[in-house]
Amino acid sequence: MKEWFMTDPLRSVLLCVAVPATVIMILQTVMIFIGMAGHSDVDMPDDNGIDGVFGSDSPDAPDVHLGDSGLRIFTVRGMVAFFAVGGWAGLSALSLSGSTSAAIVTAFIAGTLALLLVAWFFKWAASLNENGTLQMESAVGKVGEVYITVPSGMSGTGKVNVIIQGRLTEAEAMTECDRPLKYGEPVQIVGMAVGNTLKVKPMKDEK
Repeated sequence: MKEWFMTDPLRSVLLCVAVPATVIMILQTVMIFIGMAGHSDVDMPDDNGIDGVFGSDSPDAPDVHLGDSGLRIFTVRGMVAFFAVGGWAGLSALSLSGSTSAAIVTAFIAGTLALLLVAWFFKWAASLNENGTLQMESAVGKVGEVYITVPSGMSGTGKVNVIIQGRLTEAEAMTECDRPLKYGEPVQIVGMAVGNTLKVKPMKDEK
């Protein structure tokens, strides 16, 4: 092992950096998708990092922002990407050119680009998640359809399907109508009841 390291120290260092970083990056990615699968409404992940062994990228964690762009640069995921991508890029450059200087420069440039790309991705993901947050109040005035019977006289909740902010949403609903609103019946959202529960009325009263 020692002889291998002394024979080609740069290649050895790059391998020792790239392999563990790549393993951690793969585990981080798997944990992101596991976390997404655990939610009924799939949102883009925020840059919360992987706690425990992999540290934390919480908003309170010390990091460096790039100017006023809002990019959080030195996060756990960013540094892992830096070492993984930089390590493999340096190894490739070393194999192709045989130049130590070229390998170091290539590793640094590739790692820096990966660092910035990760920062940009999570900034974009966070803004997408924020913009995608449903504002139930925006449903007022829209027309929906009963999915689960809505009891009469505000005596209980049912569910309606309605398009809110461009996407079909299943929402809880109540009605002041003196009859229950049944499955498939078109309704108009006239206000908010309790919390995010919509108040609806039938589009057409039965004769």
